[in-house]
Amino acid sequence: MELNYLKLYFSLTLTGLTIWGVDEAFDLYKLKVVADEVTEAMNKSKLESKSAAIRAQTEALKQRTRQKAVAKQNALKQETINNARKTNNEICSFWSNEYNSERTDRNRTMMQGACERAAKTPSTSTSVINLKGSN
Repeated sequence: MELNYLKLYFSLTLTGLTIWGVDEAFDLYKLKVVADEVTEAMNKSKLESKSAAIRAQTEALKQRTRQKAVAKQNALKQETINNARKTNNEICSFWSNEYNSERTDRNRTMMQGACERAAKTPSTSTSVINLKGSN
């Protein structure tokens, strides 16, 4: 039996190239899988960052809404206090004029009570403004 070295050479070369080609294809496949996982992770990261930004914006909007509500409530309370102060001053002025025009005990008592209430500064911590008498 005669060996054909040329055929042996081509067979071994072809086998080596085939093995090398399969190895390269497997390496390329692994790189593709890793690239797909990285792309998926990046997309997931983008979505998470967008949702976090949306949650932060939503929370900031809720906070601003709460602050506006508190500011509105404080302004309403201050307006009520200012109106009470104005009313108390008007009542004090009325009874002072009444007492100056007619010096009776009733007018003096009413003037003292009204002017005492007008002299007090209403507290902003009170929830009810009492115009009828002292607490």
